[in-house]
Amino acid sequence: MGNTFFLVHGAWTGGWCWEKLRPLLEAEGHNVIAPDMPGHGENRLPIAEQNLEKYAHTVESLIAQLDESVILVGHSFGGMITSQAACYIPNKIKKLVYIAAFLPRDDQSCVSITKSIKPTFHEKLIAYGYDFIMSADGKTSMLTPNACIDFVFNDIPKDSALVIAERLSPESNKAQQQAVVLNDKFSDIPKAYVRCVLDQTVDIRLQDKMIAETYCDEVYTLKTGHCPFESAPHSLADILFSL
Repeated sequence: MGNTFFLVHGAWTGGWCWEKLRPLLEAEGHNVIAPDMPGHGENRLPIAEQNLEKYAHTVESLIAQLDESVILVGHSFGGMITSQAACYIPNKIKKLVYIAAFLPRDDQSCVSITKSIKPTFHEKLIAYGYDFIMSADGKTSMLTPNACIDFVFNDIPKDSALVIAERLSPESNKAQQQAVVLNDKFSDIPKAYVRCVLDQTVDIRLQDKMIAETYCDEVYTLKTGHCPFESAPHSLADILFSL
């Protein structure tokens, strides 16, 4: 009997980001759940009203409906969501897996973690002539397609990267600014981290800093950019099979 992989996407994207990985897992007999977070993909709730807590409770609610425990996988900002959700329902989590993801300590936010390594992602964007595109009310942000090609999908052919970039949607700034509230159960849950050494979004130095600060039972390395489920789905699937 296979595992149930519960896949949580990162900022600006949706459950659709796992389209290449999902069939590889399912072909080996695993169950895959890859929902859209509120305000993302096919979920039409207003994105400006979302925050980290709402995302985490969405994950909690979906997992609570399952009979089995899950391997909870987060990519990028999705690591903030999975970390918080795991504290809400620790008895249903077999393992937490972070794919080039934010692995927080208590009271850290995505924004505060990002600022711990220089240059920050934002500073790199500015240096290359890019910036976040802010909504008029300042509640959401986006990246330009060209910024995505250069930083998020830097190891993917440009034509393919542009197609992916055009599917992205705004992200809640409040969600990225909100800190996690972790409990003692979080440290008891087994963790695995997938390092992506060519990542220009979550710098490999930042990935390694987070791994050093929060013990991970298993650490794997892929020579990819930020989104190995796009550029190396078979290699990523092999890691998940081994868990």
